[in-house]
Amino acid sequence: MTKISFLFPGQGSQYVGMGKKLWDQFNTAKLLFEEANDTLGCDLTKLCFEGSHLQLMQTMNTQPAILTVSVISFEIGRQELGWEPFLMAGHSLGEYSALVCGGVMSFQDGLRIVRKRGMLMQDAASSGLGAMAAVMNVSREQLEQWCSEISTETKQVVVACCNSLRQHVVAGHQEAISEISDRLKVIPSASVKYLNVSAPFHSPMMSLAADKLVDELNQYELKNWQWPIISNVTALPYESQELVKLLHRQMTHPVRWLETMEYMYRNGVSQTVEIGPRQVLSQLMKESFPTIRTHHFESPDELENLRATFDTVQYGRTAISARIQEALTATLIARNRNKDTEQYMKGVIEPINHVKKIIDQINNDRDINMTKTMDQVRELLQFICISKQLSTDEQLKIVKKLP
Repeated sequence: MTKISFLFPGQGSQYVGMGKKLWDQFNTAKLLFEEANDTLGCDLTKLCFEGSHLQLMQTMNTQPAILTVSVISFEIGRQELGWEPFLMAGHSLGEYSALVCGGVMSFQDGLRIVRKRGMLMQDAASSGLGAMAAVMNVSREQLEQWCSEISTETKQVVVACCNSLRQHVVAGHQEAISEISDRLKVIPSASVKYLNVSAPFHSPMMSLAADKLVDELNQYELKNWQWPIISNVTALPYESQELVKLLHRQMTHPVRWLETMEYMYRNGVSQTVEIGPRQVLSQLMKESFPTIRTHHFESPDELENLRATFDTVQYGRTAISARIQEALTATLIARNRNKDTEQYMKGVIEPINHVKKIIDQINNDRDINMTKTMDQVRELLQFICISKQLSTDEQLKIVKKLP
Protein backbone atom coordinates (compact mmCIF):
# COMPACT_ATOMS: atom_id res chain seq x y z
CA MET A 1 0.00 0.00 0.00
CA THR A 2 1.25 3.49 -0.84
CA LYS A 3 2.17 5.46 2.27
CA ILE A 4 0.73 8.98 2.18
CA SER A 5 1.39 11.73 4.71
CA PHE A 6 -0.93 14.70 5.15
CA LEU A 7 0.64 18.10 5.83
CA PHE A 8 -1.23 21.04 7.37
CA PRO A 9 0.08 24.60 6.92
CA GLY A 10 0.62 27.20 9.61
CA GLN A 11 0.44 30.97 9.84
CA GLY A 12 1.75 32.89 6.88
CA SER A 13 -0.22 30.72 4.44
CA GLN A 14 -3.42 32.73 4.82
CA TYR A 15 -4.85 34.86 2.03
CA VAL A 16 -8.12 36.66 1.41
CA GLY A 17 -10.41 34.35 -0.58
CA MET A 18 -9.15 31.07 0.84
CA GLY A 19 -11.81 28.36 0.94
CA LYS A 20 -14.19 30.22 -1.38
CA LYS A 21 -13.95 27.74 -4.26
CA LEU A 22 -14.80 24.84 -1.97
CA TRP A 23 -17.68 26.83 -0.46
CA ASP A 24 -19.05 27.46 -3.96
CA GLN A 25 -19.14 23.76 -4.85
CA PHE A 26 -19.51 21.67 -1.69
CA ASN A 27 -22.24 21.68 0.93
CA THR A 28 -19.74 20.33 3.45
CA ALA A 29 -17.78 23.58 3.18
CA LYS A 30 -20.90 25.68 3.75
CA LEU A 31 -21.87 23.65 6.82
CA LEU A 32 -18.40 23.79 8.39
CA PHE A 33 -18.01 27.52 7.74
CA GLU A 34 -21.43 28.04 9.35
CA GLU A 35 -20.36 25.91 12.32
CA ALA A 36 -17.20 28.01 12.67
CA ASN A 37 -19.25 31.22 12.57
CA ASP A 38 -21.57 29.94 15.31
CA THR A 39 -18.74 28.60 17.47
CA LEU A 40 -16.66 31.77 17.36
CA GLY A 41 -19.56 34.23 17.41
CA CYS A 42 -18.25 36.09 14.37
CA ASP A 43 -18.52 35.91 10.58
CA LEU A 44 -15.39 33.90 9.84
CA THR A 45 -16.72 33.17 6.36
CA LYS A 46 -16.77 36.86 5.47
CA LEU A 47 -13.33 37.35 7.02
CA CYS A 48 -11.86 34.58 4.84
CA PHE A 49 -13.62 35.64 1.64
CA GLU A 50 -13.81 39.44 1.90
CA GLY A 51 -11.85 40.56 4.96
CA SER A 52 -8.90 42.90 4.77
CA HIS A 53 -5.38 41.54 4.70
CA LEU A 54 -4.65 43.29 8.01
CA GLN A 55 -7.67 41.67 9.69
CA LEU A 56 -6.73 38.23 8.47
CA MET A 57 -3.12 38.74 9.55
CA GLN A 58 -4.10 39.21 13.21
CA THR A 59 -3.16 35.91 14.81
CA MET A 60 -6.44 35.61 16.76
CA ASN A 61 -8.18 35.60 13.35
CA THR A 62 -5.52 33.81 11.33
CA GLN A 63 -5.46 30.69 13.46
CA PRO A 64 -9.17 29.73 13.35
CA ALA A 65 -9.37 30.80 9.69
CA ILE A 66 -6.56 28.52 8.53
CA LEU A 67 -7.79 25.68 10.74
CA THR A 68 -11.29 25.97 9.25
CA VAL A 69 -10.10 25.92 5.63
CA SER A 70 -7.76 23.01 6.38
CA VAL A 71 -10.48 20.94 8.08
CA ILE A 72 -12.92 21.65 5.24
CA SER A 73 -10.32 20.57 2.67
CA PHE A 74 -9.60 17.39 4.61
CA GLU A 75 -13.26 16.43 5.00
CA ILE A 76 -14.12 17.04 1.36
CA GLY A 77 -11.06 15.16 0.18
CA ARG A 78 -11.90 12.23 2.42
CA GLN A 79 -15.50 12.13 1.20
CA GLU A 80 -14.50 12.38 -2.44
CA LEU A 81 -11.37 10.20 -2.48
CA GLY A 82 -11.64 8.14 0.68
CA TRP A 83 -8.03 8.82 1.57
CA GLU A 84 -6.49 7.25 4.65
CA PRO A 85 -3.23 8.90 5.81
CA PHE A 86 -0.24 6.89 6.96
CA LEU A 87 1.04 9.89 8.97
CA MET A 88 -0.17 13.41 9.70
CA ALA A 89 1.82 16.51 10.62
CA GLY A 90 1.15 20.23 10.82
CA HIS A 91 3.53 23.16 10.93
CA SER A 92 2.97 25.16 14.14
CA LEU A 93 -0.74 26.09 14.01
CA GLY A 94 -1.14 23.31 11.44
CA GLU A 95 -0.52 20.79 14.20
CA TYR A 96 -3.94 21.72 15.60
CA SER A 97 -5.52 21.14 12.18
CA ALA A 98 -3.92 17.68 12.19
CA LEU A 99 -5.25 17.02 15.70
CA VAL A 100 -8.80 17.96 14.66
CA CYS A 101 -8.67 15.92 11.45
CA GLY A 102 -7.07 13.05 13.35
CA GLY A 103 -9.98 12.90 15.80
CA VAL A 104 -8.10 14.12 18.89
CA MET A 105 -10.35 17.14 19.37
CA SER A 106 -13.66 18.16 17.84
CA PHE A 107 -13.83 20.89 15.21
CA GLN A 108 -15.63 23.20 17.65
CA ASP A 109 -13.10 22.60 20.42
CA GLY A 110 -10.23 23.07 17.98
CA LEU A 111 -11.67 26.42 16.92
CA ARG A 112 -12.02 27.59 20.52
CA ILE A 113 -8.52 26.45 21.41
CA VAL A 114 -6.75 28.12 18.48
CA ARG A 115 -8.78 31.31 18.92
CA LYS A 116 -7.61 31.41 22.55
CA ARG A 117 -4.08 30.49 21.48
CA GLY A 118 -4.12 33.35 19.01
CA MET A 119 -5.41 35.81 21.61
CA LEU A 120 -2.71 34.74 24.08
CA MET A 121 -0.02 35.10 21.45
CA GLN A 122 -1.36 38.47 20.37
CA ASP A 123 -1.37 39.70 23.97
CA ALA A 124 2.21 38.50 24.39
CA ALA A 125 3.18 40.51 21.31
CA SER A 126 1.23 43.65 22.21
CA SER A 127 4.44 45.58 22.87
CA GLY A 128 5.19 45.46 19.16
CA LEU A 129 8.83 44.62 19.87
CA GLY A 130 8.71 41.05 18.55
CA ALA A 131 9.15 39.70 15.03
CA MET A 132 10.03 36.62 12.99
CA ALA A 133 12.24 36.31 9.94
CA ALA A 134 13.15 33.53 7.53
CA VAL A 135 16.88 33.12 6.99
CA MET A 136 18.19 31.38 3.87
CA ASN A 137 21.49 29.60 3.29
CA VAL A 138 22.83 29.74 6.83
CA SER A 139 23.29 26.59 8.90
CA ARG A 140 21.33 25.99 12.07
CA GLU A 141 24.58 25.77 14.03
CA GLN A 142 25.74 29.18 12.80
CA LEU A 143 22.37 30.78 13.56
CA GLU A 144 22.26 29.31 17.05
CA GLN A 145 25.75 30.66 17.73
CA TRP A 146 24.73 34.15 16.60
CA CYS A 147 21.52 34.00 18.65
CA SER A 148 23.54 33.08 21.73
CA GLU A 149 25.99 35.93 21.16
CA ILE A 150 23.30 38.55 20.51
CA SER A 151 20.75 37.64 23.19
CA THR A 152 20.72 39.39 26.57
CA GLU A 153 18.25 39.44 29.46
CA THR A 154 16.26 42.21 27.76
CA LYS A 155 16.88 41.34 24.10
CA GLN A 156 16.36 37.79 22.86
CA VAL A 157 16.46 35.95 19.56
CA VAL A 158 16.25 32.18 18.97
CA VAL A 159 15.91 29.71 16.12
CA ALA A 160 12.14 29.17 16.00
CA CYS A 161 11.73 26.83 13.02
CA CYS A 162 14.08 24.44 11.26
CA ASN A 163 12.25 24.15 7.96
CA SER A 164 14.99 22.68 5.74
CA LEU A 165 18.75 22.58 5.45
CA ARG A 166 18.60 25.94 3.66
CA GLN A 167 15.77 27.66 5.52
CA HIS A 168 15.43 28.52 9.19
CA VAL A 169 13.25 31.01 11.02
CA VAL A 170 14.40 33.21 13.88
CA ALA A 171 12.07 34.85 16.40
CA GLY A 172 12.47 37.38 19.16
CA HIS A 173 12.96 41.09 19.68
CA GLN A 174 13.13 43.17 16.51
CA GLU A 175 16.42 44.73 17.55
CA ALA A 176 18.03 41.31 17.95
CA ILE A 177 16.70 40.08 14.60
CA SER A 178 18.08 43.23 13.00
CA GLU A 179 21.50 42.27 14.33
CA ILE A 180 21.11 38.81 12.79
CA SER A 181 20.31 40.52 9.50
CA ASP A 182 23.47 42.64 9.76
CA ARG A 183 25.63 39.55 10.26
CA LEU A 184 24.17 37.95 7.14
CA LYS A 185 25.72 40.66 4.98
CA VAL A 186 29.10 38.92 5.13
CA ILE A 187 27.62 35.77 3.50
CA PRO A 188 26.91 36.49 -0.21
CA SER A 189 24.36 33.68 -0.66
CA ALA A 190 22.46 34.41 2.56
CA SER A 191 19.19 36.35 2.73
CA VAL A 192 16.57 37.32 5.28
CA LYS A 193 12.83 37.99 4.91
CA TYR A 194 10.52 39.20 7.66
CA LEU A 195 7.43 37.00 7.99
CA ASN A 196 3.79 37.97 7.69
CA VAL A 197 2.97 37.20 11.34
CA SER A 198 2.11 39.40 14.31
CA ALA A 199 4.09 37.74 17.12
CA PRO A 200 7.46 36.01 17.83
CA PHE A 201 6.13 32.46 17.93
CA HIS A 202 8.17 29.52 19.25
CA SER A 203 10.39 31.73 21.38
CA PRO A 204 10.77 32.42 25.13
CA MET A 205 8.65 35.56 24.59
CA MET A 206 5.67 33.17 24.45
CA SER A 207 6.31 31.63 27.91
CA LEU A 208 3.44 33.32 29.72
CA ALA A 209 1.07 32.61 26.83
CA ALA A 210 2.16 28.96 26.87
CA ASP A 211 1.34 28.61 30.57
CA LYS A 212 -2.10 30.11 30.05
CA LEU A 213 -2.70 27.81 27.07
CA VAL A 214 -2.34 24.79 29.35
CA ASP A 215 -5.25 26.07 31.45
CA GLU A 216 -7.31 26.32 28.26
CA LEU A 217 -6.34 22.87 26.97
CA ASN A 218 -7.22 21.23 30.27
CA GLN A 219 -10.86 22.30 29.81
CA TYR A 220 -11.35 20.00 26.81
CA GLU A 221 -11.66 16.29 26.22
CA LEU A 222 -8.73 15.09 24.12
CA LYS A 223 -9.19 11.67 22.53
CA ASN A 224 -6.90 9.11 20.94
CA TRP A 225 -5.85 9.80 17.37
CA GLN A 226 -7.15 7.82 14.39
CA TRP A 227 -3.80 8.10 12.60
CA PRO A 228 -0.29 8.85 13.91
CA ILE A 229 0.37 12.58 14.29
CA ILE A 230 3.93 13.92 14.46
CA SER A 231 4.73 16.48 17.17
CA ASN A 232 6.57 19.69 16.23
CA VAL A 233 8.57 19.46 19.45
CA THR A 234 9.90 15.89 19.14
CA ALA A 235 9.58 15.27 15.38
CA LEU A 236 8.10 11.91 16.38
CA PRO A 237 4.50 10.64 16.55
CA TYR A 238 2.64 11.53 19.72
CA GLU A 239 2.48 8.98 22.48
CA SER A 240 -0.34 8.78 24.99
CA GLN A 241 -0.50 11.18 27.94
CA GLU A 242 1.95 13.71 26.46
CA LEU A 243 -0.34 15.82 24.28
CA VAL A 244 -0.87 18.84 26.56
CA LYS A 245 2.76 18.87 27.65
CA LEU A 246 4.01 18.98 24.06
CA LEU A 247 1.47 21.60 22.94
CA HIS A 248 2.68 23.72 25.86
CA ARG A 249 6.31 23.32 24.78
CA GLN A 250 5.42 23.97 21.14
CA MET A 251 4.75 27.62 22.02
CA THR A 252 8.33 28.25 23.18
CA HIS A 253 10.38 25.61 21.32
CA PRO A 254 11.44 25.37 17.67
CA VAL A 255 9.36 23.59 15.06
CA ARG A 256 11.51 20.67 13.93
CA TRP A 257 10.07 20.44 10.43
CA LEU A 258 13.16 19.15 8.64
CA GLU A 259 13.33 16.27 11.11
CA THR A 260 9.60 15.70 10.63
CA MET A 261 10.14 15.28 6.88
CA GLU A 262 13.12 13.03 7.57
CA TYR A 263 10.92 10.82 9.76
CA MET A 264 8.41 10.48 6.93
CA TYR A 265 11.14 9.63 4.44
CA ARG A 266 12.75 7.02 6.72
CA ASN A 267 9.37 5.36 7.25
CA GLY A 268 8.62 4.88 3.58
CA VAL A 269 6.29 7.80 2.79
CA SER A 270 6.16 8.18 -1.00
CA GLN A 271 3.50 10.89 -1.37
CA THR A 272 2.25 13.87 0.60
CA VAL A 273 -0.89 15.96 0.38
CA GLU A 274 -0.79 19.49 1.76
CA ILE A 275 -4.25 20.26 3.12
CA GLY A 276 -5.20 23.93 3.23
CA PRO A 277 -4.09 27.31 1.87
CA ARG A 278 -0.98 27.62 -0.32
CA GLN A 279 1.82 25.11 -0.88
CA VAL A 280 4.61 26.20 1.46
CA LEU A 281 5.11 22.74 2.98
CA SER A 282 5.02 21.04 -0.41
CA GLN A 283 7.86 23.28 -1.59
CA LEU A 284 9.92 22.39 1.48
CA MET A 285 9.33 18.69 0.81
CA LYS A 286 10.34 19.02 -2.86
CA GLU A 287 13.50 20.83 -1.86
CA SER A 288 14.51 18.38 0.87
CA PHE A 289 13.21 15.03 -0.44
CA PRO A 290 12.58 15.32 -4.20
CA THR A 291 11.73 11.61 -4.56
CA ILE A 292 8.54 12.12 -2.52
CA ARG A 293 5.62 13.17 -4.74
CA THR A 294 3.79 16.20 -3.43
CA HIS A 295 0.13 17.12 -3.90
CA HIS A 296 -2.02 19.95 -2.65
CA PHE A 297 -5.74 20.26 -2.02
CA GLU A 298 -7.70 23.43 -1.44
CA SER A 299 -9.83 23.74 -4.58
CA PRO A 300 -12.08 21.53 -6.74
CA ASP A 301 -9.56 21.72 -9.61
CA GLU A 302 -6.92 20.07 -7.45
CA LEU A 303 -9.41 17.41 -6.40
CA GLU A 304 -9.74 16.23 -9.98
CA ASN A 305 -5.96 16.15 -10.33
CA LEU A 306 -5.69 14.05 -7.18
CA ARG A 307 -8.38 11.70 -8.46
CA ALA A 308 -6.44 11.21 -11.69
CA THR A 309 -2.96 10.79 -10.22
CA PHE A 310 -3.37 8.88 -6.97
CA ASP A 311 -2.76 5.19 -7.29
CA THR A 312 -4.47 4.82 -3.92
CA VAL A 313 -7.92 6.03 -4.93
CA GLN A 314 -9.38 2.56 -5.26
CA TYR A 315 -7.91 1.55 -1.92
CA GLY A 316 -9.57 4.61 -0.44
CA ARG A 317 -12.93 3.73 -1.96
CA THR A 318 -12.59 0.22 -0.55
CA ALA A 319 -11.94 1.69 2.89
CA ILE A 320 -15.05 3.86 2.64
CA SER A 321 -17.28 0.98 1.55
CA ALA A 322 -15.90 -1.10 4.44
CA ARG A 323 -16.84 1.64 6.91
CA ILE A 324 -20.35 1.86 5.43
CA GLN A 325 -20.70 -1.92 5.65
CA GLU A 326 -19.63 -1.77 9.31
CA ALA A 327 -22.28 0.87 10.05
CA LEU A 328 -24.89 -1.10 8.11
CA THR A 329 -24.06 -4.26 10.07
CA ALA A 330 -24.40 -2.36 13.35
CA THR A 331 -27.80 -1.15 12.18
CA LEU A 332 -28.88 -4.69 11.29
CA ILE A 333 -27.94 -6.25 14.63
CA ALA A 334 -29.46 -3.44 16.69
CA ARG A 335 -32.63 -4.51 18.48
CA ASN A 336 -35.83 -3.82 16.54
CA ARG A 337 -38.62 -2.28 18.61
CA ASN A 338 -41.05 -1.76 15.72
CA LYS A 339 -43.61 -4.59 15.57
CA ASP A 340 -45.38 -3.29 12.46
CA THR A 341 -44.38 -5.65 9.61
CA GLU A 342 -45.29 -3.25 6.81
CA GLN A 343 -43.33 -0.39 8.39
CA TYR A 344 -40.38 -2.75 8.91
CA MET A 345 -40.35 -3.70 5.22
CA LYS A 346 -40.47 -0.11 3.98
CA GLY A 347 -38.33 1.42 6.71
CA VAL A 348 -35.69 -1.28 7.13
CA ILE A 349 -35.52 -3.93 4.39
CA GLU A 350 -35.83 -1.59 1.39
CA PRO A 351 -33.29 0.99 2.66
CA ILE A 352 -30.84 -1.83 3.53
CA ASN A 353 -30.97 -3.09 -0.05
CA HIS A 354 -30.44 0.48 -1.26
CA VAL A 355 -27.33 0.89 0.91
CA LYS A 356 -25.93 -2.40 -0.42
CA LYS A 357 -26.32 -1.12 -3.99
CA ILE A 358 -24.52 2.09 -3.02
CA ILE A 359 -21.60 0.06 -1.62
CA ASP A 360 -21.31 -1.70 -5.00
CA GLN A 361 -21.36 1.66 -6.79
CA ILE A 362 -18.59 3.04 -4.56
CA ASN A 363 -16.40 0.03 -5.33
CA ASN A 364 -17.01 0.05 -9.08
CA ASP A 365 -17.87 3.58 -10.25
CA ARG A 366 -14.83 5.91 -10.15
CA ASP A 367 -16.93 8.92 -11.21
CA ILE A 368 -19.43 8.70 -8.36
CA ASN A 369 -19.95 11.93 -6.40
CA MET A 370 -18.83 10.86 -2.93
CA THR A 371 -20.20 13.91 -1.11
CA LYS A 372 -23.75 13.34 -2.37
CA THR A 373 -23.41 9.59 -1.95
CA MET A 374 -22.34 9.84 1.70
CA ASP A 375 -25.21 12.25 2.40
CA GLN A 376 -27.56 9.66 0.91
CA VAL A 377 -26.05 6.84 3.00
CA ARG A 378 -26.47 8.87 6.20
CA GLU A 379 -30.11 9.59 5.38
CA LEU A 380 -30.82 5.93 4.67
CA LEU A 381 -29.13 4.67 7.84
CA GLN A 382 -30.92 7.31 9.90
CA PHE A 383 -34.22 6.24 8.34
CA ILE A 384 -33.48 2.60 9.24
CA CYS A 385 -32.60 3.58 12.82
CA ILE A 386 -35.81 5.55 13.22
CA SER A 387 -37.86 2.74 11.68
CA LYS A 388 -36.35 0.25 14.17
CA GLN A 389 -37.08 2.80 16.94
CA LEU A 390 -33.48 2.92 18.14
CA SER A 391 -32.49 5.30 20.92
CA THR A 392 -30.56 8.50 20.17
CA ASP A 393 -27.39 7.01 21.69
CA GLU A 394 -27.71 3.91 19.51
CA GLN A 395 -28.15 6.07 16.42
CA LEU A 396 -25.08 8.20 17.24
CA LYS A 397 -22.87 5.14 17.71
CA ILE A 398 -23.90 3.87 14.29
CA VAL A 399 -23.42 7.20 12.50
CA LYS A 400 -19.93 7.59 14.03
CA LYS A 401 -18.84 4.44 12.21
CA LEU A 402 -19.23 6.23 8.88
CA PRO A 403 -16.22 7.94 7.25
